[in-house]
Amino acid sequence: MALSNKIDADHAATALAEWLGRRIPEADGIRVSGVTVPSASGLSTETVLFDAAWTENGVAREQGMVARVQPDGSGVFEHYDLAKEAAVMRALADHTPVPAPRILFYEEDGSVLGAPFLVMERVAGRIPSDDPPFTAAGWVLDLTPRQRNNMWNASLDVLADIHRADWRELGLGFLDSPEHGRGLSAQLDHWERTFAWAREGQPNPTVEAALAWLRDNQPRDEGELVLNWGDARVGNMIFSDDLEVAAVLDWEMVALASRELELGWWLFLARHHTEGVGLPLPEGVPDHAETIARYERISGHTVRDIEYYEVFAGTRLSILMVRAANMMISAGLLPPDATMALNNPALQLVAKLLDLPAPTGEAVTFIGNR
Repeated sequence: MALSNKIDADHAATALAEWLGRRIPEADGIRVSGVTVPSASGLSTETVLFDAAWTENGVAREQGMVARVQPDGSGVFEHYDLAKEAAVMRALADHTPVPAPRILFYEEDGSVLGAPFLVMERVAGRIPSDDPPFTAAGWVLDLTPRQRNNMWNASLDVLADIHRADWRELGLGFLDSPEHGRGLSAQLDHWERTFAWAREGQPNPTVEAALAWLRDNQPRDEGELVLNWGDARVGNMIFSDDLEVAAVLDWEMVALASRELELGWWLFLARHHTEGVGLPLPEGVPDHAETIARYERISGHTVRDIEYYEVFAGTRLSILMVRAANMMISAGLLPPDATMALNNPALQLVAKLLDLPAPTGEAVTFIGNR
């Protein structure tokens, strides 16, 4: 979601109804209702929820829809490619067991909602919270340990399904290029460029040391490159009432990379939401070793060099926090002298993993501030 909502719900209702009339020319009496722009709590795309109803060939139709609207300028990422996301999600939804939401439309014209957007079907269910983290409050803590274990196992099954998908057969060969982050070297190049942009000329000793370590310790053989979701975590999954995964969301960082790149992100985010914010792992949730063991069992893949990929995950998250801090200062949500870019839970964990000096200054994060 966006740092601050810019889309007006009433304007969006009118604009979307007119737009749907052009996209579904055989439809009569298109009505858009229930438009909701959720309160901003993140730093990426803006979300618009709405219901559409129309008559087509004499048959009444209704569809709950979700529009993801690209930032009208730079967001937490320097560049966005919703067309890429839509292509990946459409291929997975149509041809694999991966529960990607069905893509209904992609719109490049920024005049409708202020920026390009994609529209997908609305999927019913619940999402584990990031703010406050699901380890601190929310419906996940109301589950029994067995239910939490089943839920996490189901989510790991989906992760393995994503990696099992044949990206060539799915027509996703366009991802097979450094431009789209193919492989570890391209990923390192991308995140070094992202850091140079995000830091806005300011030093960051922890990130700088971590990037140097990652270059010096790059594994010689990263193994097979598979489809990586990119932002693999339960906070990007919708769960149905039976705690199965109903939808996998947020494909902004999709790429071809090793399984370990994805698993490292999954493990580090779990560490961030527990050790990083001073909370225990909820009973029933597989711990670090159990997660790796289950992934190996269901994927048939032996995990290698995972410590390296966890450091890379922490470094990437730290770079995003540098960008988030600068965005929040610019928006007046943090004071100009806020230390979030230099000291936050992600940076603290990276320093601990690499035995670096602890970040100085007050630790600040936007997670859990509600």
